[in-house]
Amino acid sequence: MRICFILNPTSGTNRTQDVPTLLTRYATAAGADFMIRLTQYAGHAEELAQQAAQEGCRVVVAVGGDGTVNEVARGLLGTSAALGIVPRGSGNGLARHLHIPLDLPGAVARACAPAFQRMDVGYINGRPFFLYRRPGV
Repeated sequence: MRICFILNPTSGTNRTQDVPTLLTRYATAAGADFMIRLTQYAGHAEELAQQAAQEGCRVVVAVGGDGTVNEVARGLLGTSAALGIVPRGSGNGLARHLHIPLDLPGAVARACAPAFQRMDVGYINGRPFFLYRRPGV
């Protein structure tokens, strides 16, 4: 299973870490077949996610905050690729709601051994937003 990590290098409060090197270390340790792509401007994560899905990546992982997660998720709409999250923002609302580990090693390990679940997408003024609804709720 091919995984694409889409990293927003400006996300989060701890920008002193070499996140690409750490991602490589943890994904390699997990035995993942992966690639890492860095965003360069607003909206770029959506383009990178679409491209990764077209290239056959089964999981496309947003590495950043809620804005990066939303961009990647928008890029995956209508594809068969799954969204993964490695939280690196200051709030990480969806990641917290999904109980994704907030530490880098734990989140990467989860992304490399995913348990697939469906998510809902809603639209406000034509713009999508994403949420997870527990079964039976």
